[in-house]
Amino acid sequence: MEKIKKLFWRIVFFNQPVKYARKKGVSLGNGNSFVDHPNFGSEPYLISIGDNNRISFECAFITHDGGRWTLDHLFHDEKPFIKFGTIRIGSNNFIGARTVVNPGITIGDNCVIAAGSIVTKSIPTGEVWGGVPARRIMSIEEYRDKLINNKKFYNLYELEKNKRNELIRVLMHE
Repeated sequence: MEKIKKLFWRIVFFNQPVKYARKKGVSLGNGNSFVDHPNFGSEPYLISIGDNNRISFECAFITHDGGRWTLDHLFHDEKPFIKFGTIRIGSNNFIGARTVVNPGITIGDNCVIAAGSIVTKSIPTGEVWGGVPARRIMSIEEYRDKLINNKKFYNLYELEKNKRNELIRVLMHE
């Protein structure tokens, strides 16, 4: 019955991932956008996300250390234990596709996390991180300068109207 209830809510909120996250217990601010449904794990109530974040597809938020499974079976005479940790995400961040955020992590405001990263350390405000494990790449100001110097500018209004033609115009005629 529980699986049927979960499936029902997933179907009801399929096109509304922010509402679905709230229904699961994630604490969410305003203006957040999810590309598909992130995986909030088995303790979504341990996750808080500020305002105006964009979280891309197949991101996972891990709030406990499942490695204790091995220890429980290896050391039978010890009392079982498990490590839990909250995940706190500030405001105005972008978290790239397939990023994994581990327990006990805080991500400050105005950060960019590269796709495929595994975040094992808390990230200060205003930084760009990426990799496995994720590490600091540059400041958000350096990232802005890098994009400006790249000289590949997109007219966002044209991009919204006709994405294909605008991308071909910028990228295919270099």
